[in-house]
Amino acid sequence: MTQNVIDQRYTMTKKYHTETLQKAIDEKKADEIIIPFLLEITKIPDVFTSSSCAGRIMLLSTDEYENKRISSFHKKYHRTVSFDELKKDLEESTDYDIWLKMESFIFHFGAKDYDKAKDLLAFSQNFGLKKAGIITAKDGKYILEVTNTQYLALPIKIKNKIIVSDDYLKLIVDRSNSKLELNYKRLKEFENKFLKEFKKQT
Repeated sequence: MTQNVIDQRYTMTKKYHTETLQKAIDEKKADEIIIPFLLEITKIPDVFTSSSCAGRIMLLSTDEYENKRISSFHKKYHRTVSFDELKKDLEESTDYDIWLKMESFIFHFGAKDYDKAKDLLAFSQNFGLKKAGIITAKDGKYILEVTNTQYLALPIKIKNKIIVSDDYLKLIVDRSNSKLELNYKRLKEFENKFLKEFKKQT
């Protein structure tokens, strides 16, 4: 593959993901807390970002195997949540089991070539993100998945019956909120260091 073809592939891929990001922002589908960061990335010539999430607490409707074909969000919160709010949402009638999950921020970064992909990976690992790796490797399109390690998941409603006590649910809500707050602190640190590192190279 010639360098010209590689350059064209990268330009088209970055353009597509930049337009997709703007559409998500316009339709209020992007996480507000990371929009400024994502927009700054669009200004870096040899880097782009695709699907990303700032981190969240959710009630996931699923089966015992967490089958993706039937799983859906019962409720999701891109913020801390109170026990009373979550308990009220949990008491709504559901067709499937409900899991309470706390997930960390996750980014998918794109790079033009292997050297830039290695730079992104090394930066993420040096920051302390152990779950980071190259998941697509093509000339003109390298994709990395990078995520924080704060995480929590457990079933709390089976066959439309809440299976945990209020005291235990309060504990889980508190732990989820603490993890989410720590996640957001790490997210801000990551954003600042990322832009300091890669915008200086432009």
